[in-house]
Amino acid sequence: MARQLKITVLGGGMWGCVLAQHLSNKKAKVTIWEFIPEIALSLSKTRRHAQIPGFRLDGAIKVTNDVAVAVKDADVLLFVLPSRALAATAKNIRRIGLKKAAVAVNASKGVEPNTLATMGDIVSRELPSLKGRVWTLTGPSFAREVARGVPTKLLLGGPTKPITKTLVALFHGGALNVSHWPDRLGVELGGSLKNAIAIGAGILDGLGTGANTKAALLVQGLSEMSSLIRARGGRADTIYGLAGLGDLIATGTSTESRNRGFGERLGRGLSPKAALAQIHTVVEGIEAAASARELCARLKVKAPLLDAIWRATRGAPAKRVLTALGF
Repeated sequence: MARQLKITVLGGGMWGCVLAQHLSNKKAKVTIWEFIPEIALSLSKTRRHAQIPGFRLDGAIKVTNDVAVAVKDADVLLFVLPSRALAATAKNIRRIGLKKAAVAVNASKGVEPNTLATMGDIVSRELPSLKGRVWTLTGPSFAREVARGVPTKLLLGGPTKPITKTLVALFHGGALNVSHWPDRLGVELGGSLKNAIAIGAGILDGLGTGANTKAALLVQGLSEMSSLIRARGGRADTIYGLAGLGDLIATGTSTESRNRGFGERLGRGLSPKAALAQIHTVVEGIEAAASARELCARLKVKAPLLDAIWRATRGAPAKRVLTALGF
């Protein structure tokens, strides 16, 4: 690249730290903003993340709890926040202001309750100066695997512009193989909805049904995801790529998946509260299931599997997932 880009990573969780280190390896100037002061201080001092064994942040990466300091003169804002924190953070940044040529890349997954806006939609809404310059980085990507150097393919979903190639080149390299896909809405919905289906896959693991039944669930889940994405205005073929099928396979089958692990506990008979207490971190599939149910209602899409998974996250018998599959 012609010059060293200044990247602000918003969120010091596992994925935020791993992406920050990846970008630092590629000689970008990286700052991590973490909204919890204690975590920001720990990252700054120890350079380690408690949930990633053997991981260490380069000394060149700055860590701060001051968002104004973090975003000053940033070329790229990389949002890697819990979905519920993204809107408030973006509003705060709008009050601070950004450099004229700044762009945003969203790596958060979820759909906003009530408005049903995707994470990229929220960034565009709350930071109108970035309208038309928002992309989403997504795909099957467990942070601990990427931290270990496991080869991983991702999509950068968003508009096709001259800067798109620069952004792809920014993330591509090392463990990451990144390509562009023009359907930001589709990849964002795929990245959110698959978390709900992964809970259903975990429920089957907890029930002990085996690979045959899980294959049926993944196929039906993909079909229901596709119907919602098309009804919402996304591309039909997006669902068959990394942000749909690829992400669903990884999240629905891996022991790394928090959503699958939560579902497995439901399948074993734990209440949602007890199951969540054993995960110790955010299970975004719970909110994704609620958003999927509301999307289905508004768009008049029938999705019995997603509905059964939503009910299970609210305490209904987990075996209803089997009923939704026709058993």
